[in-house]
Amino acid sequence: MDILINETRVFVVSGELAKQAVDALVHPTNNYLWFSSGTSEGLKRFAGEFVETAAINAGPIEIGQAIITPQGRLKCKYLIHAAAWGQDMMTSVPKIHEAVKAALVLADKHHCVSLAIPPVGAEIVRFPVLHAVQTTFLTVLEHCLKTTTLREIRFLAADKIIETLLKRLIETALSAMPPGKSGAA
Repeated sequence: MDILINETRVFVVSGELAKQAVDALVHPTNNYLWFSSGTSEGLKRFAGEFVETAAINAGPIEIGQAIITPQGRLKCKYLIHAAAWGQDMMTSVPKIHEAVKAALVLADKHHCVSLAIPPVGAEIVRFPVLHAVQTTFLTVLEHCLKTTTLREIRFLAADKIIETLLKRLIETALSAMPPGKSGAA
């Protein structure tokens, strides 16, 4: 299932972030850019240990900011780290919104056409997965309603629950979008 927002196709895919062949990958992380999640471990496994070292050396950054570091052996041009929490492993809807927004702005700045992003904050144990999925999705929708270089955004679903949530959000967005702004792709 997918949705076309202005000129950007947004859709759900299963699989690992590290395996996506797109212009930019968005890596949800903490403001010290430590590789401490399942998504991070996948990136490191495919790209090499170098990506973690490069990220840590580039940090820390402020929560809500994003930064690009070398992508190693990944099939992307840019590895964008979106800092949505701190060392305390606590996040919130505003922190996720700002981090995703910053990542999308960086993708535009580097003229990216395609991007893959998992729900930011979904791997934080004490944060509701539903809020992570909704916030990431709504921030992407908000971005696509403006002028953007992005023409393809892949939402990565790590499991069936996230996949179902994302598909329901797309269905809801399709029924709520004004004429001329969206459509099924």
